[in-house]
Amino acid sequence: MKRKYQELLAVLIILFIYLGIFINPKLIIESGITSINIFKTRLFPSIFPFFVLASLLLNLGLADKISRKINFVIKRIFHIEGISSFIVVISIISGFPSGSKYISDCYKKGLISKKTANYLLTFTHFGNPLFILGTCGIVLNNITIAYKILIINIVANIILGIILRPKEVISSNYTLKNEKLSFMEALPNAINDAIKLLLFMLGSITFFMFFSKLITSTLHLNNFYSVITTGILDLTSGISMVNTLNISNYLQGLIVLSFITFGSLSVHLQVINNIKEQDLSYKYFFIGRIIETSLALVIYLLF
Repeated sequence: MKRKYQELLAVLIILFIYLGIFINPKLIIESGITSINIFKTRLFPSIFPFFVLASLLLNLGLADKISRKINFVIKRIFHIEGISSFIVVISIISGFPSGSKYISDCYKKGLISKKTANYLLTFTHFGNPLFILGTCGIVLNNITIAYKILIINIVANIILGIILRPKEVISSNYTLKNEKLSFMEALPNAINDAIKLLLFMLGSITFFMFFSKLITSTLHLNNFYSVITTGILDLTSGISMVNTLNISNYLQGLIVLSFITFGSLSVHLQVINNIKEQDLSYKYFFIGRIIETSLALVIYLLF
């Protein structure tokens, strides 16, 4: 019965999109152009270098050395060790959806258990620092609030990781020695992996931007509800519209923080795409975002 309702909903959404394309074809063209501009000016420059760097560290076998250096800290905080330490740190540096990608890659190689992978999915949802400080700082025209959003995002995830951590330390491997590649072998692989991930991000952003514009134009939503609807569907597009709201910087920051911590349906789709082949559970990621958003909003309002 549940599957029947899901299929019915899917059919209705597809019909809605087809009608939108025929009634207002200009809308999908404008959505595509806008999403490409957002991608090339805000996402690609801030995310691509980090994705390549992380893949290089993994393929060159350097991730295990980093893990050993920071393992004592991560082990105490989250009760995990081995390559899991690297995943936590690189997720903070790279930003989402890199966490789910590296979790999936390491699980596929047998470096972490399924239990560890699902646990990591709950709290490795960190916004890219360059994106938050750059894009959010420009949109809000307030670098102080951008720093506040960045710090709260990190703190909320750390608190979440501590709340949900296993009672006992989960052991993990560090790396598979025979999978080390030379730099000239690892670099093309790293670039290809990054491009593949970024192209899927562009596709999901374009789809949800068109869908949000179709909804807002069909329902004639006012500016506030248009921003909220857009941000729920795609956070990058929603954040870029926040400064059009006639509210204080403080409240704009609250909305931006909500978009980042929840992740938007676009990011959720990217995570599902990253973990689907490894049979990891999306529910851990979803539950993590609900709790993280709640924690982040409480921290923002208190401090």
